Amino acid sequence: METFKYSFFAKIIYRYGNIIATVMLSIHLISSIYYITEKIIFIIPAAINAAIIFYLNKYFFKTYKLFPFEITVTNDKMICKDFFLSRKNIEIDFKNIDKLSGGIFSGYPTRPIYIHDKSSNTTIGFYSHVGNFQKLLTRILQNIPEKLYNELMKNVQRKKPTR
Repeated sequence: METFKYSFFAKIIYRYGNIIATVMLSIHLISSIYYITEKIIFIIPAAINAAIIFYLNKYFFKTYKLFPFEITVTNDKMICKDFFLSRKNIEIDFKNIDKLSGGIFSGYPTRPIYIHDKSSNTTIGFYSHVGNFQKLLTRILQNIPEKLYNELMKNVQRKKPTR
């Protein structure tokens, strides 16, 4: 049994980063709205700021819901806990995983990886910043169904950049 956690700094960024960004963007949004009465052109930065605030917070709320900050892996399952503002624990049996997407499986290694459990219709995700990411990914790939593993490896080979 191994436990994988995010570093303190990564945990702070993924949990509270949107608050700082939202405050700064809101100040700019408020000033843009104020100056719309002076010049109508200020509607452009106001609209852009509003859109950025909306999509930034939408992304972070998705992170709060789907991303555990502690993942324990045994030979047959993953136990995910430490979700933001939640005490829920999600257990995913490796044999029930029917989909891995994102990250290296989508051709973008810096994006998060999502795991879907078909039996409980649950999706969890994790970033490459989780401690010992390569080891965690290796443990997952070693234990998922062979058919899914072969399919993933074919997709990774197709998306690999050629030199």
